[in-house]
Amino acid sequence: MSERAAVYIPVVYVIEEKPKIFDLIKNILKTNGGEKNIFLYGGADCSRDIKEYIEENGVLIFRFAAPVLLPEIKNNRIDLAVLGECKNPVRCGNIKSVLLNTDNSCGLKYLSQNAQIITCGLKEKDTVIFSSINLDEGNVILDLQRSVKNIKCEMLEPFEKKINIPENIKCRIFTAEDLILAFTALMLCGKL
Repeated sequence: MSERAAVYIPVVYVIEEKPKIFDLIKNILKTNGGEKNIFLYGGADCSRDIKEYIEENGVLIFRFAAPVLLPEIKNNRIDLAVLGECKNPVRCGNIKSVLLNTDNSCGLKYLSQNAQIITCGLKEKDTVIFSSINLDEGNVILDLQRSVKNIKCEMLEPFEKKINIPENIKCRIFTAEDLILAFTALMLCGKL
């Protein structure tokens, strides 16, 4: 029996106290026909058969991790860490990119590491902002203000993109900061 070569499986960790941003990303992807994604909560893992399916079909894995679980994942490779609300500083190794709101003071502890830091929010100095929010029409304009690398290490150049907010998201209570974190994460994963 021949050994198969290891396949690169992108992993996105959404790190927050409660899975608010994680669930928002999941709902957006489901609404937009989000096939080829797996969502794992906490310490959940996949069976060997599922891992083979993931490798063969280019499935993207989103993992929710409360900050208290981070010591368990410190040695895992993390392509993108999305920092939601965290009460304490978050530290773990082997992270390629960190996405956070600039108001997240705990997340700012990452600035001393080698990871690519991508800030998003409502401040004009952020890497990603909403240049327009039209809740009456149910859309936003996402504005990437400087070049960044996505999870495949491809360079994304500055752009503006109009995004319709899915109906099932509009009726729930999410802040503009929640939406920009979710949409930016999806942009970095090539899912927008």
